[in-house]
Amino acid sequence: MRTVKYTLLILSLFVFTGICFANVLPMSVSDIPKESIGLYQTDKIITVYSEPDESSAVLYRREVNYSDFTDVDEDGFFAILLPKKELGYAYITDVADDENWVQIVYNKDRNLKGWIYKNDDFQFLPWGIFFDMYGRKYGIYQLKNPPADYNEIFSQPNPSGQLMGQISRPKFIRMTSIEGTWMLVTVLNPYDSTTTGYIQWRTGDGEILLFPAIKD
Repeated sequence: MRTVKYTLLILSLFVFTGICFANVLPMSVSDIPKESIGLYQTDKIITVYSEPDESSAVLYRREVNYSDFTDVDEDGFFAILLPKKELGYAYITDVADDENWVQIVYNKDRNLKGWIYKNDDFQFLPWGIFFDMYGRKYGIYQLKNPPADYNEIFSQPNPSGQLMGQISRPKFIRMTSIEGTWMLVTVLNPYDSTTTGYIQWRTGDGEILLFPAIKD
């Protein structure tokens, strides 16, 4: 009888709490390739070629089963992985001349790249569109290990503007808009005061410093 009760308890936990999936998101500035131009929304079957041509060598092939990602918080392929939404993204570094193919990073650890065919134009999200889509909805977080002096908030989208403050352990960063490498934000500070102004979201050499705080 006790065994039956325990079994029913475990089953009820699955019913009422659901399966706990693990998300993959970039955490450090070094996680995102400097040469990246945006993100590619992957299909469930992923095939990466050496050239933008289906007759070229296959470098990587994978069939994604999102239910497998219940206890994984890192993956060598995905830039972003939201298993509950059945949504995955890879970094894009180039687009073919015919715009039907994109070059992606298929191995983040070794920065290996290959070409994948776009089944839909909306699978390619340039950084500006991606931030506009997800940053506005979920807010923004700081990536770890940014270059020095990139946490300052200015009144204008350039360093000659008035210094309004700095980002330091904020409770929340709300994104309003992007202007080039600058982002207009409102920062909720640790003591519940707010600062509104411009902060750089990307450096001149391509390092990304902020990222949408996407939730599954």
